[in-house]
Amino acid sequence: MTAFHDDSNDAGLAFSRNTNKRLTASLITKRFTILTGLAGSGKTKLAEAFSIWLSESEEQYQIVAVGADWTSNENLLGYADALREGAYQMPVNGALELILRASANLGKPYFLILDEMNLSHVERYFADFLSAMESKNSKLRLHGVCAGLKAGPTFVPHELELPNNLFIIGTVNVDETTYMFSPKVLDRANVIEFRATSDQMDAFLDDPANIHLEALSAQGAGFAQAFVQRANAETDMATLTDAAGNACGPRLKQDLLVLFTTLAGIGAEFGFRSAKEIARFMVIHQQLSGPGWLYTDALDAQVLQKLMPKLHGSARKLDDVLKTLDAFAEAKG
Repeated sequence: MTAFHDDSNDAGLAFSRNTNKRLTASLITKRFTILTGLAGSGKTKLAEAFSIWLSESEEQYQIVAVGADWTSNENLLGYADALREGAYQMPVNGALELILRASANLGKPYFLILDEMNLSHVERYFADFLSAMESKNSKLRLHGVCAGLKAGPTFVPHELELPNNLFIIGTVNVDETTYMFSPKVLDRANVIEFRATSDQMDAFLDDPANIHLEALSAQGAGFAQAFVQRANAETDMATLTDAAGNACGPRLKQDLLVLFTTLAGIGAEFGFRSAKEIARFMVIHQQLSGPGWLYTDALDAQVLQKLMPKLHGSARKLDDVLKTLDAFAEAKG
């Protein structure tokens, strides 16, 4: 994904190569990624930039501002109109229309960007999506009329599979006005934290207006089909090797067992799903990195994105675990 990094920098976005790679690898690993950090740190800009770059047209991405009053999935999926027979009321934010377009064009990637996702309790409006991500038998139920309803000229089926070319990026502000995510949500996503560096701030202050997202339009569309295919392809741990050609599978197994045992001490151990997704991320991160790939870079990313976000509690509770994790990281170099 060197092309996206170069194009985004040309458009005035000073995100690091590592951040861009981690976002790409996270989305390919699983089609739900969370970007977190202080307000104004560039989370939404990165999500929007990646979507614009990979899409042929604006029809393939939608930014939806989550409201503090969202209490059900109707805010994303709409509802049957009780006053008009056979009619369906689409949400005005365009979320369902995007999902329907994705279902009709499975070879292209579509991006649903949920901005400020934790302004409301996520499970209240997103639970159906979380279930649909994990099971092919779990569908998004839209209404109870098997024959379907109409929203203007658009046919709305009574249920819908979550299309495998739909990528969901949630942005999360960390402040006193928002809700914490539950382990159920965190377990299903990679969480990438944003912190602006002094160099990035320096470059931004030199020319604050020098951001041109329109310059990214369809620049990466040639990679779109391969992006979708890779996101839906199985990964083979046998291909995970270091620069010397040594297999990394046994090494990763041992490291995951150490991490599991450490986190189990405070009841924060990870499950089979997380272990599988960490292994998948490692393979994809290697494929995106090429010959210069470092095992420790990918493992560090997964500790930060999959394991650390679920740690919470008092300093007394976490102190020993954090010291053990620090020693683990030091030993890895």
